[in-house]
Amino acid sequence: MFYALAKEIIPTHGFRFEHVLQDIQTLNERATRGELDLTAISIHAYAYVSEKYTLLPSGASMGAGYVPLLLARQKFSKSEITRKELAVHGSMTTAIPSPESWLDRPATPLN
Repeated sequence: MFYALAKEIIPTHGFRFEHVLQDIQTLNERATRGELDLTAISIHAYAYVSEKYTLLPSGASMGAGYVPLLLARQKFSKSEITRKELAVHGSMTTAIPSPESWLDRPATPLN
């Protein structure tokens, strides 16, 4: 959807779009404040903004096997990963519930 709008491949029927390129956590936070008319957000963030926004029937970036990746300098077993600190790109992104579910433990925020 973004590419087609940005390249004017699809008709916009008089609507004008300003493309704001920001990381997903920033867009999630802006959505909690209702700053944008139309925005991408993490599905995890939707619980925080469902009073202000509705999900559109297109444009989703999710599905089976579409999850955050764990990257490391070396290979670790699942039991080794449970003892590691994981850095994620935002508290309202799917980077939080996905590892929590896989590791079967809640995340502990670090500042």
